[in-house]
Amino acid sequence: MNISKKAIKRTGVPAVRRGASLPVSAYENDDAPLLACVLKNSLLGLAATAISGLILISATCALAYSSADPSSLIAPLSLLALLPSNFLGGFVTAKKTHRSPLACGLVCGAVTTLVMILFSLLLRGAPTSNYEFWQSALLHSLSVLFCILGAMAGNVKIKSRRNKRRFGN
Repeated sequence: MNISKKAIKRTGVPAVRRGASLPVSAYENDDAPLLACVLKNSLLGLAATAISGLILISATCALAYSSADPSSLIAPLSLLALLPSNFLGGFVTAKKTHRSPLACGLVCGAVTTLVMILFSLLLRGAPTSNYEFWQSALLHSLSVLFCILGAMAGNVKIKSRRNKRRFGN
């Protein structure tokens, strides 16, 4: 990595020249506690989940209303909208945190599940009351599982060919 010694003397902070890769510590604060970083970034993941969920639920509603019996498609299409949006929320949380994907997925899934439970309590007469306890528990655990899978996908480190040629590996 090319660091200018003059820049360190002037500002006290190492400056990275153009074209050099940034160290991991430039992306995150290593001194910050893991839970604080994950909680902060899980709110961004929750926003990504909500936006993608709204887009997917709009698409699935259009698909359901174009069919002959829309009421029979509500449960599978809502599940089709929920799981990819939770995957995206875990992915965004892990990409922003750059740390433990399991912690990112668990915290993002817990926050998403908490929001889903709060909304189901507010909307008492809604179709959420048609599910039994075990079905609801399975739905929430699938939500957390897809957040964890998204976080694992978002935290994958890929070695580029350029680095292999530069270092002779």
